[in-house]
Amino acid sequence: MMKIQAKTKKNPTPVAVEYDLPAGLEAKRKKYGDEIVDAAAEDTIVISVQALMRRLIEKGTSQPDIQKAVAAWNPSIRTIVRQSAFEKATSSLDKLTPEERKQLLAKLQAIK
Repeated sequence: MMKIQAKTKKNPTPVAVEYDLPAGLEAKRKKYGDEIVDAAAEDTIVISVQALMRRLIEKGTSQPDIQKAVAAWNPSIRTIVRQSAFEKATSSLDKLTPEERKQLLAKLQAIK
C-alpha cells in the first residue's frame, strides 16, 4: 500500500489515502495491463516535458533552444531548478488575483 496525499489552494491541509500501487513494472502490468501502464507512462513523460518547457519559457529561452533542450532531455534525469524563497514568491505574484495581491500587500505592510 502506498500513502498518497493531496491538497488544494482552498484546502491546504493534506488529505491522505492508502492505495494499492504494485511495486515494479511487472506487477503494475499484471494489475493494470500493458495499455494502461503505457498510457500512464506517456502522460507522465508529457507532463515532465511540459514542466521543462515552462521553466525555459519563464527564463525567456527561444523556441529553438527549448527544442534543443527537449531533444536532449531524458525522463531518467531530473532537471530541478533551485530557486530562492524570494524568487519563488515573486514568480507567484503573477498568479494572484488583484484581491489576493491587495491582501498580501496589507500582510507585508503589517510585518515589523
